[in-house]
Amino acid sequence: MNGRALAAALALAAAAGASAADEAPPAGTPAAGAACAAATPATLQEDYLARSLAARTPQDRYALGLWCRGKDLHPEAAAQFREAVRLDPDMAAAREALGERKVDGRWTTPEEAMALKGLVRHDGRWVLPEEKALLEKPAAERARLRAEEDRARKLLETVADPRTGDAALRAAGKALSGIENDAKIAPLCFALRAASPRVQALAAAELGAMKDRRALRPLVHRALRDTSAEVRAACVDAAVAVGDPELLAPFAGALLSANAPEVRAAAADAIGRVGDLRGVTYLVYSIEGHGGGPRAHIYAANQLSFIQDFDVEVAQTAFIADPQVGTLQDGASLDVQVLSSEWYSTRVERQAVVGALRRLTGADIGDDGKAWRAWAREHAKEIAAAR
Repeated sequence: MNGRALAAALALAAAAGASAADEAPPAGTPAAGAACAAATPATLQEDYLARSLAARTPQDRYALGLWCRGKDLHPEAAAQFREAVRLDPDMAAAREALGERKVDGRWTTPEEAMALKGLVRHDGRWVLPEEKALLEKPAAERARLRAEEDRARKLLETVADPRTGDAALRAAGKALSGIENDAKIAPLCFALRAASPRVQALAAAELGAMKDRRALRPLVHRALRDTSAEVRAACVDAAVAVGDPELLAPFAGALLSANAPEVRAAAADAIGRVGDLRGVTYLVYSIEGHGGGPRAHIYAANQLSFIQDFDVEVAQTAFIADPQVGTLQDGASLDVQVLSSEWYSTRVERQAVVGALRRLTGADIGDDGKAWRAWAREHAKEIAAAR
C-alpha cells in the first residue's frame, strides 16, 4: 500500500470524525443509542480503514458509503459519498445519498432545493414565509388574529344562512374582504367544504384574490373531489390566480393515478382550465391505447362419449365386464392476444379528457388517441417551450 493511498484513507477517516456532530443521527434514535452505548468498535474502525484503502473508483467509494450506512457509521458514510462525488461529479446515486436533488439540470443541496420551493426554516421545520411570519408574531398579535378569525367565521355563517337577503350578502362579502389574510385564510379554507355552494364559491373567490400559497392544497383538493362542477371550476380558477408555476403537477398526478374515474375526469377538466400546454402530454397519454399482453390459446370443442367395448373377466361364479369408453371431439383452437388497453373507464371521463384537449389546443379532432398523439408530435416544440 503506497503512502499516498494511506494518507487519503486517513484523511477521509479524520474528515468523517470531524463532521460526526453534524452527520450523526439525532439523539434518541436507535443508531445514536448504539453509538453512545458502546462507541465504534476498534475492529469495525479497522475494517473501515482497510476498505477505504482498497477503494479506488467512485463506485468503490459509493459502495463503501452504503456499507458504512448499514453499520451505522453515518459520518464515515457521508465522507465516502462526498469522495465519490469529488471523483465523479455526475454520479447521481452518490449525490442523492447526500440528500442532493437535481433542479432545472443543476444539483442542489437539500436546503437549496427547499429554498427554491419558496420554503424557509422555522424551529427545525420547513414552512412558507407567510407561516413563519405568523408564527413569529407576539402573543398579543396572535390573540388579535384569533378574534379576527372568529369574525370571519361568523360572516361565512351569515352567507350560509338561506334566510340572508341579497343586501346582507353583499355586506358580508365586503366585510370579509376587509379582514386581513392571516386571519381569514383558515376559515376560508374550511368553508370550501361547506354544504352551501354559494359559501364555497365565495371562499374560493376570496382565496384566489388573496394569492396566498397556503390555500393551494385545499383548493386543489376541492377541485378534484367536490361533487359540484361549478365549485370545482371556481377552485381551479382560484388556484390559477395564486400563480404557482407547478400547479399542473397535482392534477396530472391525479389524472394518471387516481382510482376513482370521477376524480380522473375532474383532473382532466382542471388541466384544461389551468391552461398549461404541458398538460397535453398527460391528456394524450390517458386517451390513447397502451401496451399489449401475452398470447393465449382457447380450445372450443364438443365432446361425445360412448361405450365402444367391454373387457370381460370370467370368475368362478360370475362374469365381470369392464366397459371401454371412447370419445369423439369436434372443435377449434383459437389464438388470442390483448393488443392494447385504454386508461379511461367511463364515457364521461373520456369526454372530459377530450374537452380539456380542445380547450388547451383549440383543435377539434374527435376522441381518436392516435390523432391526438400526431397533433402532440407536430406541436412538440410549442409544448416544450411551455416548460
